[in-house]
Amino acid sequence: MLTYVFRHPVTMLILSVASCLTLGCSMFPGNESPAPTAGAGRTDAQIFVGDTIEMNYDPNVILKRAEAFHEKEGYAEAIIEYQHFLDLHRNHVLAPYAQYRLALSHFKMIQTIDRDMTSVKKAHEEFWELINTFTASRYEAEARVKIKECERYLAQNHLFVGTFYYRKEQYLAAAKRFEKIINGYPSMEEAVEAKLQLAKSYQKLGALEWARDWAVALVQEHPRHQLRDDGLKLLATLQDENPNIMMAARPRGSFNQNVPRPVFRPATTASNRAPSRVSPAPSAVTDCQLGSWCGETGTSLSNAFAPNPRNTPSVTCRPGTWCE
Repeated sequence: MLTYVFRHPVTMLILSVASCLTLGCSMFPGNESPAPTAGAGRTDAQIFVGDTIEMNYDPNVILKRAEAFHEKEGYAEAIIEYQHFLDLHRNHVLAPYAQYRLALSHFKMIQTIDRDMTSVKKAHEEFWELINTFTASRYEAEARVKIKECERYLAQNHLFVGTFYYRKEQYLAAAKRFEKIINGYPSMEEAVEAKLQLAKSYQKLGALEWARDWAVALVQEHPRHQLRDDGLKLLATLQDENPNIMMAARPRGSFNQNVPRPVFRPATTASNRAPSRVSPAPSAVTDCQLGSWCGETGTSLSNAFAPNPRNTPSVTCRPGTWCE
């Protein structure tokens, strides 16, 4: 009879619960739960690794993750995901889109012109990568617009830094910045101001011939620009410093990096300046080439600077002015 009682299921359950309540604290030292079996641990790890590989290689998952970062303005993270997509799936149908969004993410990280230009340069580079790698894509037109905006940022940054150097009287450093604008972005509005500032920088360095050349380039090449009058004033100032400066202008074709520049010399003061030759008294009016500087001696600037040297008529102009 006793054996039957202990074999009854309900009786066994009651005894088991009582044993757990009485001996539970002593069954697992330190109140620790039993460790999972080695097989269970390996199974969990295998599932986790499998999911990670799938997420890291599936093009749709990568692109959705990149888009989520981009929409939340997490552009640095988006850049990583778009680049990861392109590294794995450059031949994918969505690769041009990923390249466009990669470049756009760099573009959206651009700050003001007085800050670091790394994002501008990267955006410029990635938009060109889109045009060159994915020819005739639907994003090419917008990419070209963004490239122009990047170049304007770079030109404005050079102008900002060059003006800063000029104000700090570091004229050589300023001249290098202005030259970068003229050589790199000649068709932009900033290039006009860069020519004027470059001429002023060369004047401060004592390179009056180069100052003259860039002032003449400003006046001739931008006849309707608001800075043209500043260029004329600078030419008049240069002629005051050296009355013969306008008589030996270099041809326009020598405005390039292959032509050696004159050695910089410190500007001379009134006390140590070498006496110049006495020039004949200027006449009230004289005949000079249209579109050229009429010197104080009545000598026109070199025909190479005239808009059409061979067919340019002579007109009556007042010495020390630009013939129009």
